Amino acid sequence: MGLMTARPSSAKFVVEDPCFFDVDVRPDWRSQFGNSRPIKLEIGFGMGDFLIKMATQEPHSNFVGIDFSQNGILKLLARIENQQMNNIRVVYGDVRGKIPLLFQDGELDTVYINFPDPWPRKRHFKRRLIKPGLVKLVAQKLAPAGHVYLATDSEPYALESLEYFNAEPLLQNVNPESGFFAERDHLPKTKYEKSFIYAGDKIHYLEYFRVGKNGEEGLLSGEESDELNQPKEKSMSNDERLTKNFKNAEVKAKDACDLKQVADNLAEAGDKQWAKKVYRKAEDKAEDSLDFNWLAYSVCVALGDKEWARELYKKGEEKAENSLEFNWLAYSISETLGDKEWAKKVFQKAENNPENIRELCDLADSIAETLGDREWEIKVYKKAEEIAEQYSDFYELADSIYIKLRDKEWAGQLYRKAEDKAEDCSDFLGLAECICEKVGDKGWAKKVYGKAESLAEDSGDYCELAASLCKNLGDEEWTIRLYKIAEGKAEENHELRWLAESLAEKLGDKEWAGKIYKKAH
Repeated sequence: MGLMTARPSSAKFVVEDPCFFDVDVRPDWRSQFGNSRPIKLEIGFGMGDFLIKMATQEPHSNFVGIDFSQNGILKLLARIENQQMNNIRVVYGDVRGKIPLLFQDGELDTVYINFPDPWPRKRHFKRRLIKPGLVKLVAQKLAPAGHVYLATDSEPYALESLEYFNAEPLLQNVNPESGFFAERDHLPKTKYEKSFIYAGDKIHYLEYFRVGKNGEEGLLSGEESDELNQPKEKSMSNDERLTKNFKNAEVKAKDACDLKQVADNLAEAGDKQWAKKVYRKAEDKAEDSLDFNWLAYSVCVALGDKEWARELYKKGEEKAENSLEFNWLAYSISETLGDKEWAKKVFQKAENNPENIRELCDLADSIAETLGDREWEIKVYKKAEEIAEQYSDFYELADSIYIKLRDKEWAGQLYRKAEDKAEDCSDFLGLAECICEKVGDKGWAKKVYGKAESLAEDSGDYCELAASLCKNLGDEEWTIRLYKIAEGKAEENHELRWLAESLAEKLGDKEWAGKIYKKAH
């Protein structure tokens, strides 16, 4: 499925809430919070899990969260009110425009950027958050020795971000040797982050600090200094070393997610008694449905204890808050316990709690795979169509229906609705490709490509448009004309490189590509 995500909107959004901040002039944060404590910013807080945990963990710091998800903002404000927190302020909008307005240079103590959308395709480069301009902006707003933390599950995006942050002279990488950290124990995990860890996916953590006024570097943290001063350990056998590592990992574990990983490794190593004790600790630390769900899975698979797993699944069901969590839970119950009736009831709860189109598409897929109920699957897709509003809603839904149901006619109707909601060149380009590849209507696709061209702005737009048109319509004359426009608009080194690569690949014109490579150099 061609997954799309939310984008910043210029629409006005105001909430009557003391913790919601909407101003056109730079605020006096000391007056706003009633104190002069350090200000810490989270860019893109999603549902607010991380922000809530940090503000609870550090009551003597002030936190500001910026996001453009109206649903996420409303949920966060409700949680702030319920927990009676006074050290969080929430801002709506595009962070690139909000940061200069909200903060003076050197005013921020810390900046957190957790799992920004990687927008992996070149055509969506403009939509990526992490670019040199934002990095420079963040560096300017940080106080000397202030820190910025970034986490992403996308390796290409991590490498690109590393390049941009390393190029900023005001920032210094805390781990200059490799650039990344494999874990980040001192900060709480979000549900989104835990979902990657539980699934065994690699996360890339970056940490930078703002150099001092005279370029001084920060000191090693106490933990790092202690590690350097530790005496070398005496020679140990492999079993002794393994046991010591397991003990250290158990002591170091901060939450249920960490403890479950330790227990999984113990069970795999053959010590199921020790693993059982650590799983019990993980159960005591479990906070949400995700924790209980994955813990139940491990207890069932690693220990073969279905009775305990059932108890954990029940706790997970009680904690589930949205369609996605109920969906995951039902799927896991069916896979490990084989209890289709229970899974069906949980799937019904998932159907009644959708937050977006993607959750309903995932639900329809799970119902089909787990229960084989095509009638219910179609019913869920129809429900998704009823609540679809944006371009991405119709686009994703059409994609899913074509792939899962092979219903070309229904998909085509949804692509028509997506066309009415498309906003920019990338939207129309993606749509034209789907019309060619899935609907097979090249006449319609040609008209959509024309709309894409009318909205193209820069070299990247024209280059991607030319490459796509060449592949799907084979119109060489139109393709060459677009490549020439792309060359005329190319300003940055990466634009010239992308153009040269595309020319060589799509047209096989190595002479033209070579001239552009020279411009890039």
